[in-house]
Amino acid sequence: MQKRFLVLLVLLFFAGTLAVAQTTNPLPSDVIAANKELDHQLIEGHRLLDTDKVMALFTSSPDVFFIGPEGELHRGFDEVRQTWKEFFASLQSIHGKIDHVKYLPAGDGVIAFGQVTYHRQLKGRNPEQRVVVWTDFRRKENGKWVYVFRHAHWPLGANPSLTAPAKSPTG
Repeated sequence: MQKRFLVLLVLLFFAGTLAVAQTTNPLPSDVIAANKELDHQLIEGHRLLDTDKVMALFTSSPDVFFIGPEGELHRGFDEVRQTWKEFFASLQSIHGKIDHVKYLPAGDGVIAFGQVTYHRQLKGRNPEQRVVVWTDFRRKENGKWVYVFRHAHWPLGANPSLTAPAKSPTG
């Protein structure tokens, strides 16, 4: 009986170790580098207030969607594009710094989550700092990594409330 228990315990240990190894399998360094560059290009698109640059980072699939910081859902390429266009039109300037990001393998793509701090100035307003957390799914299409969906969100209590907040894809 003790021998069976010991064998069972050893088998459970190895099964657990194998499960942990499979879930913590790191992404190849070239995939991580390409995804970091994708994030960098999104931040650069913000700085330039360039809707076309940002939309070039998204899939052209009709399944593309974006959930904005206030929870609004934007579906399809044209609607997502219009959201970015309106957001950039409301800004005098914006620049961001990614505070942290994590990339996880997911089928043929990558799930990313992280936090970015934006310094922005809405037209006619004082400069402000906004913290945004995000999750997204990316995959490689036609040789380049693109966003399939993105969900940006203001952490509860992390940003001062505004009397008339601008609806925006990034905060």
